[in-house]
Amino acid sequence: MDFVDRWLGRAVNLTSVVGSIAVGLMMLHITVDVVGKFVFFAPVPATITMVSSYYMVVVAFLPLALAERRNAHISVEVLTELFPPRLQYHINGLTYVLSGLVFGLLAYRGFNDAYNKHDMGSFIMEQGTKVLIWPGHYLLPIGASLMVLVLAFKFVSYLTGRPQPGAPGQITE
Repeated sequence: MDFVDRWLGRAVNLTSVVGSIAVGLMMLHITVDVVGKFVFFAPVPATITMVSSYYMVVVAFLPLALAERRNAHISVEVLTELFPPRLQYHINGLTYVLSGLVFGLLAYRGFNDAYNKHDMGSFIMEQGTKVLIWPGHYLLPIGASLMVLVLAFKFVSYLTGRPQPGAPGQITE
């Protein structure tokens, strides 16, 4: 289990680093485009397509698993906080399964869509520049797949009673 935990940690950290690099590149790309447009009257071609089809997708979907691994997703516990700790623990286990199913379906459909876009050679024309966008379609299912792996690990940890760093209180009875 420790090997899987370390491997998932490295994969999640890698995607968060890629997301951070994408934020920096996006800022640089947009800045160069704005300066080029208003100072040199020559905007960088395909900026909007690159931002919407690559940078934003990387930033939004690749680091999802990092938030789950750190238990940093938004949760509202209006009713469940009133439940006994053992029931809260089991509800957390159930959420791992349900969330894993949802993200699994998202990954499955996302890979199908990406494969179809790849087969079609999907692209966008912007300012007379042809920009291939099919590679960006693989980013969402990659992020969703990593999320499924993190949720599956958390569910196995729940089943075995293995403590999880940052997880809500563990039941030791």
